[in-house]
Amino acid sequence: MALVTLTVPFGHRGGQDILAPILILPMIVTIALGMLARPATWVPSPTSFALLCLLASLLAFLGGVYEFYVLGVYRPGLGNNPIHYASLAAMAGCLAMVGVAVSESPWRYCFFLGPVFALGAAGIADSRGPVAGVLVMTGVGTLVLLVWLWRETLFRVAVLASLVLGSTAFAYLVGSGNTRVAGLLQSGLDIFRFTGGPDDIRAALYTSAFEALRTSPIVGVGLGQIMVAAETNFPELVPQYGLENLHADWANFAAMAGGLGLLAWLLLLAAPVLLLLDAGVREQRPVVLGAILLTTGQFVLGVSNTTFGILPQTMIYAVSLGYFLIQARQDRSDIGGEQR
Repeated sequence: MALVTLTVPFGHRGGQDILAPILILPMIVTIALGMLARPATWVPSPTSFALLCLLASLLAFLGGVYEFYVLGVYRPGLGNNPIHYASLAAMAGCLAMVGVAVSESPWRYCFFLGPVFALGAAGIADSRGPVAGVLVMTGVGTLVLLVWLWRETLFRVAVLASLVLGSTAFAYLVGSGNTRVAGLLQSGLDIFRFTGGPDDIRAALYTSAFEALRTSPIVGVGLGQIMVAAETNFPELVPQYGLENLHADWANFAAMAGGLGLLAWLLLLAAPVLLLLDAGVREQRPVVLGAILLTTGQFVLGVSNTTFGILPQTMIYAVSLGYFLIQARQDRSDIGGEQR
């Protein structure tokens, strides 16, 4: 927040520029939750956290199915923006994998259903960014779990079964001419290039971000001016969509605050894994897995969507990070108490 605030005087043209630091304000929730770690007498267990994430992704999936098949909504969002809905489902569903790292019960592998529900919700919402987020988070999470659990036969069976089922379903949908799945793949490839199709708006926005960064590489052009380059260089594309930002975290931070903004974005992404600098925290598997999933997910989702701002995506990131911070601080204080 300090880095973004530092750039405000240099790009100030109006009242909107002063609002730039507010985009990061929800992250203060993380600090507030972390301060509750030691005075708190009870904190939900990692299993409870994972179960809550699993239920959230299930509700998102069922709600999306109902809207799509019963109400006939082409891009479900449960009353929200479809991309926001899919991003929330992606983050919640993949964080459910934390439950696999908690106990030794064979039932823990049910938490692998979280990414399944998340992928279903993102696919129904026709949102390629969240689909990519689910796939990357699931892959990274599985690799981390593989380091710990590869000796367990049930784990290997669960991973193999998931790969076979997922690959079979994917091949069937594409082979049967499912335009929804094929469209997600093709449009995902078109995000960063001009093709003469609807994704040209994305390419225009990202090109404009690079233009703003070239104009003011250190402090950016200010929040109020992030759309100026896009509207000037692509007058036939941008105005018709009525967009307020560049629809990608890296693009927004680069345009409004330049290199300092990109540094601020990277620090926000790195916050979860910085917890792992403590050797004691690295012994806590749920915190390790959760931190890696948070950083990975927020990065992938933010490549093609806005996830930092006064948004529910920012809140789920901040609250989840705050929870893992509480777990890390509580366990350290417990260890200290035992030593005393």
